[in-house]
Amino acid sequence: MSNLTTDGKICIEREISIANESNDFEDIVPRFYVEETCKWIVDNNFLKICLQFPDDLLCVSVAIYEEIKKRVGVDLYILGDTSYASCCVDTVAAMHVQGNAVVHYGHTCFSKTNLPVFIVLPRGDLNIDGTINNLFNNFNSDSNNSLCLFYDTEFEHCKDEISKCWYQRYPKSYIAYIEKEETPERFLGRVVKDVEGTVLPVETLRDCICIHIGTRTQTLFNYTISVEAKEWYSLDPETGKVEHKDETSWVKRRRFLVEKCKDANVVGILVCKLAGNQTKDIINRMKQLCRVNGKKSYIVSVGKPNVAKLANFPEIDIYVMIACPENDLYSSRDFYKPIVYPYELEVALNSNRPPYFANHVTDYDDLLPGKRHYCEINQVEEGTDVSLVTGRIREIKVGNHNDTSTELSEKQNWALENIGGNLQERTWKGLEQKLGETEVKKAEEGRGGIPLQYKNEPN
Repeated sequence: MSNLTTDGKICIEREISIANESNDFEDIVPRFYVEETCKWIVDNNFLKICLQFPDDLLCVSVAIYEEIKKRVGVDLYILGDTSYASCCVDTVAAMHVQGNAVVHYGHTCFSKTNLPVFIVLPRGDLNIDGTINNLFNNFNSDSNNSLCLFYDTEFEHCKDEISKCWYQRYPKSYIAYIEKEETPERFLGRVVKDVEGTVLPVETLRDCICIHIGTRTQTLFNYTISVEAKEWYSLDPETGKVEHKDETSWVKRRRFLVEKCKDANVVGILVCKLAGNQTKDIINRMKQLCRVNGKKSYIVSVGKPNVAKLANFPEIDIYVMIACPENDLYSSRDFYKPIVYPYELEVALNSNRPPYFANHVTDYDDLLPGKRHYCEINQVEEGTDVSLVTGRIREIKVGNHNDTSTELSEKQNWALENIGGNLQERTWKGLEQKLGETEVKKAEEGRGGIPLQYKNEPN
C-alpha cells in the first residue's frame, strides 16, 4: 500500500505558496472607485452592504473590503461564488445576510434588480489614437454610410477621450454609450447618441455600420444578433485586427429550434435568474403560452444548470431558459435536450408574431407589456400542421387561455413543480426521507482520517 500512495502526514503538513495577486492591481482606491462607493453608501444610509466579485477579482476583494471599512462604519460582506452568473447581481446571496444594497464589481449585464446596486466596471488600457486611426484606415468616411461605435465596458473610464477622437473623424456618426440607469431608449445597457448628445432610438442603427471595440465575445455576439444594422465589425485593440461579423449559421440553428418548440409536448421553464420582478412576469408569460397551445410546462430551478442536473428530467422535451443575455448555455450542445430563449418560444407558440426572424431578442424584458418587442397572445385555433423537423402531421391542441381559478393560480405561483405522475412511476426517485420507516440507532463514531488512508483501514 505504501508503494502506491503518499503518506497522509506529508499531505497535511505540506506548505503551499500562494502568490499575492492583489499586488498586480496598483492604486486600488481610484481603480475600483472606493471613494465613490463610500459616498454612495453614506448618501443612502445603507447599513449592510454586499461586495460581489467575479472569480478573477477575488484576489483583491479583501484589500477593497479593508479600504471601504476604513472609510465607512457599516457591515460588509464579500460575495464570491455567485448563485448563477457573475455578471448578474446576486440578490439571492444578499438576501441571506439581509443586505440593503450590493456593490457589483467586474463585467455586468445591466439586468434589473430588487436591491440598490452600485456598479464598478472593470478598467482596461486603450491606445485611443492608434485605435481610431486604425478604424479610419478601414472606414475612410461617414459620408456614404453612417457609423456607430460600441466600446467594451472596460473602456468606460475613457469614454470622453474616445468620443472626442471619434467625432473629430466621424462627425455625422454615433456612439452607443453605456447607460446604467433604466431609460426608455436603453437596450442591452446602451443608448445611442450623436455628436450633440441627443439620445436616439435603437432603430437608428438599421442604416448604420456598427463597430465594436473590445474582446468580450459573448457581449459582441449579443449585439450582432439583437441589434439590426447594415453590417457588424469588431476591432480587437490588442491585435488591431478588424473582423466582419456574420451569424447567419447561428440564426439558422435557432430557427430549427423554433420548430423543436412546436414539436415539444412538455416544456421546462429553466429559472437561472431570480433578481427583478420581471423574472416572475416572464415565467408567467411562458406558462401562458404553453397553456394556450395545450402544452405542459414545469418550472425547474436547479441553481447553475449542467448536463447531469437536467438529465434527471427526461420527460421534458425542451427547455426555455430564463437568464440574462450574457449566458452562453443557450449555444451549448452538450445537453440532452435543447435550450432556447424565451423569444424563440414566443415565435413558435405566439401566432401574432412572424414565423421567421432576421434579428433576435436576447433580453426577455423586452417581451413584457409596454416594452419594445411586446406582442399580444391570442387564442389558438384547432387544426393540423406539418413538422419541418420530422415531416409528420402535428396536431395543434387548444388549451384554456383565460383561466381564473384561484386554486390553480396559487399552485402555479412562485414555487417549484415536479414532473407530475411520471416521477411517481420511476423505480428510483433519489434520496428520500422515509419518515418513520428507519430504525432509530444510537450515534456512533464514524470514519476518520483522509481518503488516502482512513484510521480504520489496515496499513
